[in-house]
Amino acid sequence: MRFGRKRKFTQTVTAVCAAVILLGGLAGSGLGIGQASVSAAAVTAANPGRTDYSVSGDRLLWLEPDADGVKQVHALNQRSGANTVLTSGPSAKDAPYVHGAVAVWADKGSEPGSSLHWDIYTADLETGKKMKLNKQAGQYGNPTTDGAGVVWYERKNYGSMIYHDLATGVEADLGEGRFPVLAGGNVVYKNARDGGLSLLDVSSGVTRPLVSLGGANAVDWFVFNGSHVLYKQKNSATGSKYVLLNIKDLTAQPVDLTGMKAGGTEYAFMSIGEEQAVFQEEVDDAVTLKQVDLTTYAVKPLPIDAGVKLIGISGNKLLYSKKDDYIESVDLKENPNPTPGPETTPPPGATPNPGPDANPGPAPGTKIPVITGAKDSRIIGSSGGILSAVNGWARLEISAGTFPDNTSVSLAQAELETKELLDASGKKLLKAGSAWQVQASAPFLIPAKLAVRYPQEEPWTSKREKLGIYSYNPDKGIWSYIGGVTAAEDGFVQAKISASGLYAVMLREAQFTDISGHWAQQDVEVLAARGIVNGMNGTVFAPKAVLTRAEFTKLLTAALGLQPVHTDKPTFRDVSAAHWSYPYVEAAAAAGIVTGDAGLFHGNAPLTREQMMVMLMRAIDSTTAHSPASAADSVKLQAVLSGFKDNGTISQWARESVAAAVDKKLVQGSGQFLKPKDSSTRAEAAVIMYKLLAELKLL
Repeated sequence: MRFGRKRKFTQTVTAVCAAVILLGGLAGSGLGIGQASVSAAAVTAANPGRTDYSVSGDRLLWLEPDADGVKQVHALNQRSGANTVLTSGPSAKDAPYVHGAVAVWADKGSEPGSSLHWDIYTADLETGKKMKLNKQAGQYGNPTTDGAGVVWYERKNYGSMIYHDLATGVEADLGEGRFPVLAGGNVVYKNARDGGLSLLDVSSGVTRPLVSLGGANAVDWFVFNGSHVLYKQKNSATGSKYVLLNIKDLTAQPVDLTGMKAGGTEYAFMSIGEEQAVFQEEVDDAVTLKQVDLTTYAVKPLPIDAGVKLIGISGNKLLYSKKDDYIESVDLKENPNPTPGPETTPPPGATPNPGPDANPGPAPGTKIPVITGAKDSRIIGSSGGILSAVNGWARLEISAGTFPDNTSVSLAQAELETKELLDASGKKLLKAGSAWQVQASAPFLIPAKLAVRYPQEEPWTSKREKLGIYSYNPDKGIWSYIGGVTAAEDGFVQAKISASGLYAVMLREAQFTDISGHWAQQDVEVLAARGIVNGMNGTVFAPKAVLTRAEFTKLLTAALGLQPVHTDKPTFRDVSAAHWSYPYVEAAAAAGIVTGDAGLFHGNAPLTREQMMVMLMRAIDSTTAHSPASAADSVKLQAVLSGFKDNGTISQWARESVAAAVDKKLVQGSGQFLKPKDSSTRAEAAVIMYKLLAELKLL
């Protein structure tokens, strides 16, 4: 769950300097959803003011008493400053929750105050349209949404979960469960029978246990962001502890963030964003906020002013308020590291997996200066030209139209003086070859081609497909892969560059413990070196895990070098702008690689082999010019399928693409069967992606 459980508690926290922002003018960014409990002082006051906050990007939702003391649901657009009161009636309201432009809450509606029944309402914050969702009366509560659907549960027996599709209005019974939280098409919920947690994929209906407990142990509360679950586990005899679980890694085990602590005051505030999470606990008889890095599992104290209302995480900021009309924030990325100790290092069993911004910059004393040695510098006109340095060791090919006339361009040899070379994920996996500084007096209008020779010795020659040209980000101290074609010119690595900067040829060794000796090992490691595939939890690849349509789409866009796309309006109703796959799906849609089904993408559904082949052929078509297939070509392609006994099971819309993919040897059958309706594993997708790169001459 992305917000904290509603529970009254005593709150004291230490002071820290934070940026002060007017509530009506906060320019939030990124995805982070949270809800805060309120201080004891506020609870006991005649008017507690704003409570039950929920935040998603630029949107805030909360409850606030009106002139008659009735709590109403308020919504704020942080960018525009527009404050909207979504309700006005005398009925009780509870559990407001927002995701993107979709708000949901529980409302007594026309039910008498003595009734146990509640209704579930939603509002579109863009259009202002409001509606009741539940079709029948019930003891409903705790609605959550991911922008595409809404889930809530009925408080009876062991709990009964209901899902409402916002696009179609279809309502579905998800089965037994309590306090369900919907994020990214998955529902995490509490098991009433064993005290643990389970996960349900909405599109496929598949469920799996996440945390199995029993006896005196039970999950007290949790927050969920679509990839990680942070939960508080209680034991009636020994106390409570906080635990983190990565749901994307099927092999991951829960990681204890704190030890089991007995006694003391219980606190319920938890909030989780894409990269950080925050929870609250008592340490040495004082309430303390703790910050968790979701990629490294590092935990550290988070100081904040005393007597505040904690709101939740928006982007990389934790929002809170001292006065209801004023918001303050703490930048979680800038929270300084405390003195090394047990709370600043990953707990036993955690596998660090730094995210893209985990490394803030070079270590103290590290230098990466450019020392100009051999250099080629000249004036380049609109017709282009070629620069060459160190007897052709490096070459910059500038096409016509790259620069306007009279642009000064130079290619100079550079020297790296650094203790460590970190890739974009913060890992020390790089081995450097030569480095080069490209400098132009005008911006690149179109990319230029940089070709650099690599050492003709081991391990460079035997692992040439793992080589790449990397660009340096001086602000973060990291090197990012931009390309690595090694088959086009013997002894050279080529890539297209679009800006002045420092570039280097590097070898990236990415290895996973669960593919040693695997039939897909070489292909997986080549793709990992190029940043196309990633491991799970840092050390494993999970080759047998089933791939979803969204995951394969991201692989394709990475392989093709497509830049993420953000549109004014999502192409598919079930892929909101807040979903992790959104920019990749939009990029693939813009390139004509994905088209969806009646306005839906079904990103969380398992990818079938025939769907994969259709997407592969569309990817090839998007990058190469070709003539329409003739009747003779179509007959030839269909003949390719005749050798498979199950060719009749191939969907009509996929037959041409399946035949073309088989003809190009991008895929192969299993014996005499093609198995078009079977799902695809991560290993299979990696091998096919490798073949695609070879087909497009990108290896």
